[in-house]
Amino acid sequence: MREERSLSPSIEDGAGSEFRSRFARLCSVVEMHPAESTAAATFEAAASSARSIAADCLPLATAVVMHLYPLCALSCVPLPWWSAAHWRRALLLHDIHRCSLILANAGSERAACTHATLTAQRVRGGLRVNGTCEYMSLAHVANLVLFSAPLSGSHGSAVCAATLSGPNVRIGSSKFVGSMGLSDTCSVTFDNHFVASHRFIAISDAATFDCVSQYQRSWFQLLIGESYLARIGYLQDRWNLPRSAEQGVSLNELSRLREYALRLLDEATPSSVESLARLSAAMKLRISWHAQLTAAALKGVDDIAASELGYLRLQPTSDARILANIGEKGDGSIFGPPKIDLSPFSAPRSTP
Repeated sequence: MREERSLSPSIEDGAGSEFRSRFARLCSVVEMHPAESTAAATFEAAASSARSIAADCLPLATAVVMHLYPLCALSCVPLPWWSAAHWRRALLLHDIHRCSLILANAGSERAACTHATLTAQRVRGGLRVNGTCEYMSLAHVANLVLFSAPLSGSHGSAVCAATLSGPNVRIGSSKFVGSMGLSDTCSVTFDNHFVASHRFIAISDAATFDCVSQYQRSWFQLLIGESYLARIGYLQDRWNLPRSAEQGVSLNELSRLREYALRLLDEATPSSVESLARLSAAMKLRISWHAQLTAAALKGVDDIAASELGYLRLQPTSDARILANIGEKGDGSIFGPPKIDLSPFSAPRSTP
């Protein structure tokens, strides 16, 4: 595929027209709208798309994951059958699949924090949103952006799917230079931007909002991990990098944990979502360790690839209980894999 050189100028010149054209061609050959019968099957389809791109171009795969993970979470999160949320979700998914829309995410799900600069005010027929999100991938190709914002005058929040067209939306300059510019990551500012009533869900209960956020964050951590593992495998084969016995054991463990994660995706109860969030964070930390080992081996051999692998370490991990159990350096560095007790995740689940 090797799109780096031909795509990057369209990001740097700010117009994005060439990038949009090439991204459209990519969408014609890669499944961008997986919709299988179960959450696990949907994940496998999305992961296949991410891996097929990541092996050759990790930054572009990262951008694609930023579309896939909110779409998959939106499709698979369980909602009460007769609820307004279920009806609005069905309408949104119908539009996404009918028109092959591309989603971006400017919410807090992959950072485990809130965007205090965003506010949403109820108005007739919907909401008016104001504020800036500093990071949004696929800025020049996305049709819709998903985000959450506190509702003014209440303790609740709104989960929104807003259009990215119109004079009330401003896209900033690229956040990254070099090859990582292919993630098309920019800031987005909303200036009294209107979100229609059928394009948002109001959540008044903090526990429900946290559960939804953890579920979406888990999809991100699992899919971004798939991308990095595909890239690491490709680079190890291409440059004939040695694999230590410790790496082999860790990869086998990741394979077992992946199987358990898919079961939790299908289960999707409040208790299983909490376990899934912890599990996906632990897996991401372990994959970050593999990425750092590979990046260190690539120094002086393929410095661009080494630099790209370092970005996973910069992605925040959500669960403080897992972070507290990482080794003395606190970052899962090349001095050893994160010291995480994964036995609760790898043990077979009992059946009633």
